[in-house]
Amino acid sequence: MTELYQAKPILIQEHVSADSWKVLVAVTLLNKTAGKKSIPVFFEIMNHWPTPAALAQAPLSLLKEMVKDLGLGEVRSARLVALSQTYISDPPLPGKLRPSRGKVYSNEEGSVPYPPTPVSHLPGCGPYALDSYRIFCVGGDEWKYVLPRDKELVKYLQWKWAIQEYRQWDPLHGPGDTIDLKYVRTMTAALTERPVSH
Repeated sequence: MTELYQAKPILIQEHVSADSWKVLVAVTLLNKTAGKKSIPVFFEIMNHWPTPAALAQAPLSLLKEMVKDLGLGEVRSARLVALSQTYISDPPLPGKLRPSRGKVYSNEEGSVPYPPTPVSHLPGCGPYALDSYRIFCVGGDEWKYVLPRDKELVKYLQWKWAIQEYRQWDPLHGPGDTIDLKYVRTMTAALTERPVSH
């Protein structure tokens, strides 16, 4: 188990999980973009505009220039400003659940609406952002009910289920059997061969 513990996926969402706004900014930059490109941009943006109020006032031309190498520069920069403005004017509140716009896929039911969350009303909050918020920001056992499709979140939850609950985990079915030595070795090898770090 020591080797599996040390193979922990490193995700920016966990690093900034104390501030849900930063998690949402990070996933906006990560969406459809490799972490090695988007994480330096995230820290550059945080250096310039470290709060929702600051980013809400960011000049779009400067922000667009910062995110241009990530693709979707105009859309992403406008979304970051809109996210920050809405975060200030209509902040997410624990216990105040908002309907989600996205869908999730269940083997039994096909496509179903994503469950409501406190951040579902914020611009750009689709399933990836909502999954990240529920896994890293909500606390308690909420992470156990998330069935993400993002490959890095899947690896993270497989690791977390194995380390904390001693259970196998599948993104379509959720928790499964108790882990065994073969499962631990396979997962450790997969995480060591292709480490998750963004």
